[in-house]
Amino acid sequence: MLQKNFGQLPLWQFENLSRFAGIRHYVSGRDGGVSTGELGTFNLGLKAGDDPDHVRENRRRLAQALGVGVSRLVFPSQTHSTNVKRVSPETHAGELADTDALITNTPGLCINVMSADCVPVLLFDPVHLAVGAVHAGWRGTVGKILTHTVKAMQREFDTRTTDLVAGIGPSICAEVYEVGEEVLNAVENAFGNTEGLIRNRTPEGKGFVDLWEANRRQLLWLGVPAASIEVSGICTFRHADQFFSARKSKNQAGRFAAGIVTGDR
Repeated sequence: MLQKNFGQLPLWQFENLSRFAGIRHYVSGRDGGVSTGELGTFNLGLKAGDDPDHVRENRRRLAQALGVGVSRLVFPSQTHSTNVKRVSPETHAGELADTDALITNTPGLCINVMSADCVPVLLFDPVHLAVGAVHAGWRGTVGKILTHTVKAMQREFDTRTTDLVAGIGPSICAEVYEVGEEVLNAVENAFGNTEGLIRNRTPEGKGFVDLWEANRRQLLWLGVPAASIEVSGICTFRHADQFFSARKSKNQAGRFAAGIVTGDR
């Protein structure tokens, strides 16, 4: 990933997605806004205990950096579901409750997901000019929300997986993501062969899970070329000075976001 300044607002971008002139995308960090305390300055989540006016100003700055109107920034109400919604200019916020992935082919409509350790994934179909934004925590990952999203793009936009370009964003990494037996069993049930997904499993029922690889593997199984998948390799827990980490802050963190939009400025 690369960091780029949009005025006073630093945003991160995937190298593979940055090669396409027809889209704009970003992953935000902690800096560049007006929030305070543990919320850094650039919290984008309305449910993180922040002053709503601070969040609105932060979102205004984000919209300005992307060259879209604030009303064209679309955020779902995430619940760690596997629900995917297609977004159009007529979509109302109430339709995006209990939703963790968005897809659209409407130019100028920026779809976003928020995170604070979970995996944000951005998708781009350069043939049909369609995009996707996915929030995959462990529940979404074992529920294969990324697979559901790609299949929704196939159904709605005739997307071919061989054309897809994907960016797997900053999240908690396998070296520090220790989980209990419930999560380990769920990973095993979802993926079967857990080689490369679960590390250092103990007799006490604990182990470390690689969410990046679990989501990359889904894309590969679907037929997305390995060369078209970029994994950020940035751990939010280890880099909590740059990205929000719920685990590092003991659930006191704000939310960073990832988003993508097609069309000219």
